[in-house]
Amino acid sequence: MRLEGVELLRVDLALRRPLGTSAGTHLERPVLYVRVVTDQGDGWGECGALAQGTAVDPALGSVWRSLAGGGVGRLVGAAAARGGELPAASSVAALYDDDPPGRLSAGAVEMAVLDAELRVAGTSLAARLGVPGCDVAVGAVVGIPTGRDLGALGDAVDAEVAAGTPRVRLKIEPGWDLGPVRSVRERHPALVLQADANGSYRLGTDGEDDAGRLGALDPFGLACVEQPLPAADLAALARLADLLDTPVCLDESLTSLRRLQDALRSGACEVACLKPSRLGGLLAARRAQRACVDAGVPAFVGGFFESGLGRSANLALAGLGGFTLPSDLSEPGRYLVEDPCGYPEVREGRLVASAAPGVGPAPAPGALGRLTRERAWFPASTPPSR
Repeated sequence: MRLEGVELLRVDLALRRPLGTSAGTHLERPVLYVRVVTDQGDGWGECGALAQGTAVDPALGSVWRSLAGGGVGRLVGAAAARGGELPAASSVAALYDDDPPGRLSAGAVEMAVLDAELRVAGTSLAARLGVPGCDVAVGAVVGIPTGRDLGALGDAVDAEVAAGTPRVRLKIEPGWDLGPVRSVRERHPALVLQADANGSYRLGTDGEDDAGRLGALDPFGLACVEQPLPAADLAALARLADLLDTPVCLDESLTSLRRLQDALRSGACEVACLKPSRLGGLLAARRAQRACVDAGVPAFVGGFFESGLGRSANLALAGLGGFTLPSDLSEPGRYLVEDPCGYPEVREGRLVASAAPGVGPAPAPGALGRLTRERAWFPASTPPSR
């Protein structure tokens, strides 16, 4: 395939309701799409970056600037060095820096190149990964309700259970932990339940943020408590894992395969939430999944509230062995007012990845026309300056 150009598109999507976490409340979901145009067709990629950045993940605007300011040029330059031929998806990650904007840029560009490869080959991502026809359990995330309203929390969880969701991940924070977990467990004794703290606790304090207080959650049979401490402190996370009966899951700590391996060796990671965008792409996430299998550590695919394209890619990945907990695969229509891409139908809490060629459904042209707020085109004949 000869590369003809690359287009960046920013699409602003509305959330059905605010999503509260300990790191802040998300009110909208902007999405950055990467379109790779070749002489044999297009490939599409989706970036996982959210509107606001965190201590671990860059904001969408930062990734846009990284791609527009030289990141796209790296792919164009690599194609020029190959006589105009699009590089293989397996070589894309090596073009980008190992920093947060670089990893999220690599993930989006890799997905677009992989999508183009698969469409030309007439192959689905599930088939490429060796999991065609595999059905997987769907997990959902429920945020901290406005005003910390237990009634609203119960209604949100009830709706997920009614839709057949077998696992719910509750967002918690200091002062909002024991009460909501107890309330949900009393309503749904058999539900697979996780608590996600987004690094909001500390070890050895005297206040509500003392991670030792999370031991009060042990009687409620949680599948795990996710990222209870800041991402960088693996030693403290390992000490906390020894203190709690509930398994400690790492999410924000897992920014690369090397970081995952460090966490596994230290004993800090008893469950892994693997997010392809944060790890640098689908192929990096597959290597991370293999590392978890080798270590005997349960894992699931985490999400960034993607549109149907990114979520479909995660769905295919979740079919791999080793993802033993339900992954974040709920329908985008449950949290987005409009999904430009579409998504398979969830049936009784389970999904089967599409057998159609490509990574996932491309954004519909009509939706893009209405929702796109920014575009940038980079022709292959004139590589952008690095």
